[in-house]
Amino acid sequence: MRLNKKNKLLVLGFVLILYICYSFAISNTIIYYKEYKEKEQQIANDSNMPNLVSQLVQKEKQLDQVLSQYEINVSDSFQNDLLKQLSSYSTNYHLKITDFQEPHIINQKGFITTSYVFTLEGSFNGCLALLNQIENNPKLGAIKHLNFTKKKNYKTNTDQLFVEVIMQTNKGV
Repeated sequence: MRLNKKNKLLVLGFVLILYICYSFAISNTIIYYKEYKEKEQQIANDSNMPNLVSQLVQKEKQLDQVLSQYEINVSDSFQNDLLKQLSSYSTNYHLKITDFQEPHIINQKGFITTSYVFTLEGSFNGCLALLNQIENNPKLGAIKHLNFTKKKNYKTNTDQLFVEVIMQTNKGV
């Protein structure tokens, strides 16, 4: 039996089509099947989640009892946390905290609203980056007001940018 040119091209084309089918369809199917089996295994491992949740709730109650013994004032620790975050962000963005005023507290309709006022000095881009970091961190609160002011320093003959920021946190009574 002799293979002529047409038959050789036909066999070569068939092999080429098999390779293309494998590379585009079959290999992806195998990859997805392996991924499916891994996820199925994870779901099987997580079947004891209700027990874990009840254990975590019990631990949380125990920790709350221990913390209630020490009478931790949340506003003081929040103010310290805010100041630590501002300090770390300001060193990253080469800013200076020029003013950090006492918090202003308002009791209204069963909510306590605490406002923190602080002033930063530095470049515009650095200030925006720091404010973006603060805004994207929901545990720090919400920025309610910004006031950019540009002042001329006559000693060094340079312009300085100051940003006054008012942040608010709300807490139920």
